[in-house]
Amino acid sequence: MIRLSTLIREMREQDVKRLLNMIKEKQFSFFNRGDNGRIYKFNDEDYLFKITTEREEYRVAEIIVGRHDQFSTFIPVYYVDGKNMYIMSVADPLPASYTAAIDSFIKHYQEYASNEGGEVSIFDFLDADGARNTDMKLVNFLRALQQDVQKTGIVDLDLDLDFRTSNVMLWNGNMVMIDW
Repeated sequence: MIRLSTLIREMREQDVKRLLNMIKEKQFSFFNRGDNGRIYKFNDEDYLFKITTEREEYRVAEIIVGRHDQFSTFIPVYYVDGKNMYIMSVADPLPASYTAAIDSFIKHYQEYASNEGGEVSIFDFLDADGARNTDMKLVNFLRALQQDVQKTGIVDLDLDLDFRTSNVMLWNGNMVMIDW
């Protein structure tokens, strides 16, 4: 008897193979560009692939690939090529109330970092005082993100994390980092 989890894994492998074939056949279009790479959307699919020049960004993708149940604050990554490309889900824009909350948090974090006079992470700020005047949905997301960042085992990822409003979106109704 075939177990459902086995069937799902096989379907994902088939989907990845289909998407890789779409890359070979150039069935994609330019979607966006970031500081460190370019993002392409597969034709008629809810998946993107990114080619990045940032080694640490790719390293995170290598760790979280296929592990969205363990790293729920990052957009699901389904495939990494061993070099600089990864396939991920498409996310939805944040509602205005979420972007306002993130913008406010970042503004207060920058003031805190300036006053501290050294390298501090968003999590240092959150632990010190940042949660007090921050929307609870954002605080909950940031606490979960803090745990996910620690689980990666990447030294100083908390300090290098590219946390900004444009890098947070919704996937299945939940906030996720789409770039890190």
